[in-house]
Amino acid sequence: MIVTKEAFRVKKKIAFAASVLMIASAFTAEANAEDNRNAVITTQIDPAYIVTIPTDLNVPFNSVNTDFGAVQLESAQVEPNKCVKVTLISDNALENTADPSKTIPYTVCEGTADNVGGVYTSAKYLVRGDKTDLTVSITQDDWNNAYAGEYTDTVTFQIEYADK
Repeated sequence: MIVTKEAFRVKKKIAFAASVLMIASAFTAEANAEDNRNAVITTQIDPAYIVTIPTDLNVPFNSVNTDFGAVQLESAQVEPNKCVKVTLISDNALENTADPSKTIPYTVCEGTADNVGGVYTSAKYLVRGDKTDLTVSITQDDWNNAYAGEYTDTVTFQIEYADK
């Protein structure tokens, strides 16, 4: 068989193209098998919370238990092992505005006026909706021993982001 120069060039081009394709396919397969890449997806959520506390309260004369509202965690984004801690700070005495030495002792309790629980000093809240109903309790004896006049006191709700 006699091969012309032109035929030889065509065969040479075909052979070259075939070898390039074989090398490319081997390289691609090899690259896919050994060249895994990772992508890291991240986000950051900063701690945030909204706490509602009771508003001003007028306790009716001779009321032994008066609903005081609630401490409630309205919304929250807290870290694991963290909480929102609310502490009640009070001297637990209503002072007569004319004579501060005359007082009516009271207690802030957990629960409602119809279902009074223990004394509220602090509570830890974790998720939205956590709440503690509060009641102001004044014994009948303390009402009976009180002087006439206007009485007032201020309670403070200390709110902090704390460990559980």
